[in-house]
Amino acid sequence: MKFNFRFLRLLILVSTGLVSTGSFAGAADAEKNLHRLKMPPGFKVEIYAEVPGARQMALGQSTGTVYVGTRGDKVYAVVDKDKDRKADEVVTMLDDLNVGNGVAMHEGNLYVAEQHRIARYAAPGFDLNLPFKQMREVIYDKLPNKVHHGWRYIAFGPDKKLYVTVGAPCNICDVTGIEATVIRMNPDGSDAEIFAHGVRNSVGIDFHPVTGELYFTDNNVDMMGDDIPPDEFNAAPKKGLHFGFPYYAGGKEQHKDWKNRKPPQNVAFPVVEFQAHSANLGFKFYTGRQFPAEYRGDAIVAQHGSWNRSKPVGYQLMRITFDEKHQVTGQQVFIDGWLNDGEAWGRPTDVLQLPDGSLLVSDDFNGVIYRVSYGEQSAAARSTAVVSARTLAGLQMPESAIAHPDGRIFVTEIGEFGKNGDGKVTVIYPDGRTATLAEGLNDPKGLDLFNNRLYVADINEVVRIDLDGQRTVIAKSGDFPGKPIFLNDIEIDGDGNVYVSDSGNDDGRYAGIYRITPEGRITEIVNDKSGIKRPNGLLMDGLNKLLVADFGTGKLYRVALSGNAKARSAITELNSGFGGADGLVRDSNGFLYVSDWANGKVWQLSEPNATPQLIAEGHQSSADIALSADGQYILMPDMKAGKLVFLPIR
Repeated sequence: MKFNFRFLRLLILVSTGLVSTGSFAGAADAEKNLHRLKMPPGFKVEIYAEVPGARQMALGQSTGTVYVGTRGDKVYAVVDKDKDRKADEVVTMLDDLNVGNGVAMHEGNLYVAEQHRIARYAAPGFDLNLPFKQMREVIYDKLPNKVHHGWRYIAFGPDKKLYVTVGAPCNICDVTGIEATVIRMNPDGSDAEIFAHGVRNSVGIDFHPVTGELYFTDNNVDMMGDDIPPDEFNAAPKKGLHFGFPYYAGGKEQHKDWKNRKPPQNVAFPVVEFQAHSANLGFKFYTGRQFPAEYRGDAIVAQHGSWNRSKPVGYQLMRITFDEKHQVTGQQVFIDGWLNDGEAWGRPTDVLQLPDGSLLVSDDFNGVIYRVSYGEQSAAARSTAVVSARTLAGLQMPESAIAHPDGRIFVTEIGEFGKNGDGKVTVIYPDGRTATLAEGLNDPKGLDLFNNRLYVADINEVVRIDLDGQRTVIAKSGDFPGKPIFLNDIEIDGDGNVYVSDSGNDDGRYAGIYRITPEGRITEIVNDKSGIKRPNGLLMDGLNKLLVADFGTGKLYRVALSGNAKARSAITELNSGFGGADGLVRDSNGFLYVSDWANGKVWQLSEPNATPQLIAEGHQSSADIALSADGQYILMPDMKAGKLVFLPIR
């Protein structure tokens, strides 16, 4: 489906908020048009989720749930349970909002900014079916309840304050109070203050990842012509700056009715001027490692597209480039093609970075969220990868495997058990070639992949390995609050917290589970008095919930993690009978798999407490398992046999 500019009257109404911005098209239409998009080599755009009217997005904690605001009455939660880079479920969390555009996460709470107020909702990740309407806590109710430019955009800054854009309720006019500003407040709504003045209609803010400075987009005055005034990208390094509106209509252009009126203070002009009427909305500074290194520190901006112009412009993603001194050096088109021959089939709205370094882009016209990735093969290409070999032999005590989205497989090899320095990580390429990524490890076991880096449990320390082989010890033996003696498995949540199990000695002494924050703080969340004898396999099971395979008893547990480092974690026994329970993984349909190292078996379960179904047996030692990149196989290291076995599950 397309729209064109014969619908000018409709678009004017939409731009002023006088009609709903529900989904005009849909995922099927967007899918058909993806081939029209043009992007640099190596990049790919796919449909991540169908979300009606998708606008601002916020990343949840632990599970990586994405919360999505709209210019209607709804806020959605988008869930990717199996981490296969495509949403499994879209949940309507709220349906009684007054323009619920703005969403942000902070310390486990979801904040939603409506036209007239801001409310927070406690810990939505625990259960997306909680009665959120009854749980609503309004923290601020003094926003101007005016339709024109009444869609708020919100974000938490490095100072842990909530920043909120408040548009001018007009095309150009005198403003009062907090109109045409960016305000900020404490997380409980207290001490609200104006941070920036003279901001006509900002629908996008972010903070520079190094300097911490606020940057924001601004959409400027209409009805002045096709090419004036420019839209803006602004820097606000401190409180109290004035960005010109209404004395300047955009950039240094002035409206005829305001040329003789003097601003109340010096004006801060934009660091980047965009094409007039291109409607620059949400953006994010790129900090991931999936894209080429030159993208790091640049801003990716969603251009929603024009209505007040004889020929449409925008409908694309722009890249704002920065130098090593964190100064803007220019702008360039990153991805375009939503506009073809004067007709637009999509309208990018916001940008969000996922933990793996890919980007999500919302589109409120199609009612979809796209995922932009780099260097990943398509599912069809991945299906012809090395998994067709079924078994790879010649490995030296392989313990754990993980699949990269591009089809590469990484395997830890212990070498001779108990001998330091002969362990390594091997990479298996889709064509079957193997190479050593990192060597000189001791007895490397569990590993996980996060933000294009590997994390490895190596006896009594945790090592991070870049995909070029560079190693960094992120947790030494002496850094742990307990005594690490048999670090075994690794699991990483959506916030980058690393969970590592310690199976302890044969009697379970010193056994436990540790959490390592991205800042390097280590806490023991489960100790050897918990009832879990020898924790081994770990798997996130929702927000702040962790499945644990007990190597010592063959049982399966769920640990409810407390946000309080000193509080005791709640532990529930879910299942049993898994022998020397080792690895845990889920497939794209939500089925759980458990490996049994002692008896060479692998089970499948529809739910953690369901009756296990045996899918593989007769192996020597089924170690830590993973899912292949195409979702068709379980990757099972048979440690004693020296093999990596591909178990078909489709």
